Amino acid sequence: MSAAAEHPFRLTSGRRVAVTDEAGHLADLVRLVLLTGATERLHRPGFGPGLGATALFEPLPQLLDGLLEMRTKGALERELAGRVLVDRITVTRVGDSTLDITVDYRPQSPPGPVATVTARLEA
Repeated sequence: MSAAAEHPFRLTSGRRVAVTDEAGHLADLVRLVLLTGATERLHRPGFGPGLGATALFEPLPQLLDGLLEMRTKGALERELAGRVLVDRITVTRVGDSTLDITVDYRPQSPPGPVATVTARLEA
């Protein structure tokens, strides 16, 4: 099993970069994709599902939740192809300006158990 730098990067008390195992690294990557806003990356403007403040204030919340689930699944499959298999995505509105997005996924290689990551987006 390999170790990867923990995200967000931090130093341990021994002044070394903190590391995580493969499962933790995949969870970090899923969160990174979920929390990257549209056009946030200069050289990869299409990276991520484009969630954020614009999605929080779009009309027709019942229809929007399905659209956000599709955009999120597409972004995860595109950005993490060959690393994770997305089983389920759930979008939950918490009040008027917050979204909770829960992703159930499995590591693809080597195959592993289902893991869950939840990200909260606030305006």
